[in-house]
Amino acid sequence: MNIKESLRIAVKCIRANWMRSLLTMLGIIIGISSVIMIIGAGTGVRDYIVGLIEDMGSNAVMVSVDATSATDKDYITLDDVQNIKTKVKGVERCSPMLMGFGRATIDKSATEATAMLIGVNSDVQFALTEPCEYGRFFTDEEYNANAPIAVIGTNSADMAFGYQDVANEYITVSSSGKSMKIKICGVANIDSMAGSLGGNSSMMSSMFSNGSDQLVIALFMPCTTLTQITGADAQIGSVFVIAEDGYDYDAVGNSAVNYLKSAHSNYSNSMYTAQNMATYIEIVDIIMSVLTAFIAGVGAISLIVGGIGVMNIMLVSVTERTREIGIRKSLGAKTGVITLQFLTESVILCLIGGLIGIAIGVTGAFAACSIIDITPNITWWLIVIALLFSSGVGLFFGIYPARRAAQMSPIDALRSE
Repeated sequence: MNIKESLRIAVKCIRANWMRSLLTMLGIIIGISSVIMIIGAGTGVRDYIVGLIEDMGSNAVMVSVDATSATDKDYITLDDVQNIKTKVKGVERCSPMLMGFGRATIDKSATEATAMLIGVNSDVQFALTEPCEYGRFFTDEEYNANAPIAVIGTNSADMAFGYQDVANEYITVSSSGKSMKIKICGVANIDSMAGSLGGNSSMMSSMFSNGSDQLVIALFMPCTTLTQITGADAQIGSVFVIAEDGYDYDAVGNSAVNYLKSAHSNYSNSMYTAQNMATYIEIVDIIMSVLTAFIAGVGAISLIVGGIGVMNIMLVSVTERTREIGIRKSLGAKTGVITLQFLTESVILCLIGGLIGIAIGVTGAFAACSIIDITPNITWWLIVIALLFSSGVGLFFGIYPARRAAQMSPIDALRSE
């Protein structure tokens, strides 16, 4: 008997007892689907979080002031930003991150929104993972001239204008009784960075609106322009520091912290901190990988249970087909042929269960991730491994029943009722 004949007989036996076969595959289906769903969704969540951190500037160090204990003299000034860039060894670029809030009116449509205003300089563009999608970033000359200019977030532009290419459009920003007409010079992926600095969007919207307006937009503008709009002093809570090539980011961040301690005569260990954004990516990657592997491992236990179920049903099948085995052996069927037949049936059971489990797992991963608006990461190698693993379960747990059937004495088998 060849493999083709073994496949035909195995499929015929599975179809003859389709309900029992389906219940036998249930453990495999649950195991494969849970592993696929957990790994796919977990990897998608990890990629999403890592993407957010990269958008915040994975090639930068954020130096921050402890706002809970800082006094006015402890905050970073614009002079500090310039001195960090020119006096601290290893620093190539340095940008302030000054937060402000206001109301924005879209000149073209008169649409109103809550505006997250982030005062920066032109160096911040080098902390972004991508350049402006439309238009350009403002220049040093525009920064020094307090130009009424800004870069808007990609999502913000889409929500406020209904399209993304809004370069050279105008909006009017007002805060603290003052207003200024701002020209949008560029559109960039800054919404994630702005959100991490400003907090929850719905919370800010309720703070700065009457509750009916839920539109929040993010604007990067010259820090000097922001202070003119808000009328507040430039008390900067954090700066982005980008190191020169060949310099260690942690060392450069610590040097910037030491400069601030010396400049403000505050040597508290917790007043100024440096956070390497790339470190967060490594931490998130490790935590999510370990967590996903652990949960997937727990889900894989059901595969073992399913394999035991397959072995149990195959033993029942051997008992039911004792006379068939005896007749075939008396007609000359060799031990290897009988073994191959039952192993083939076991592998097909698990393979079908694996295919059904993959379909359910992929569907479940997309359904679960759609709730939080994240795309799962399901790769071809994950599908291949799942199929190989399910086939391996069938092969491993089918060996004993197959060998038991193959070693059965033809005379004893023919005597059975």
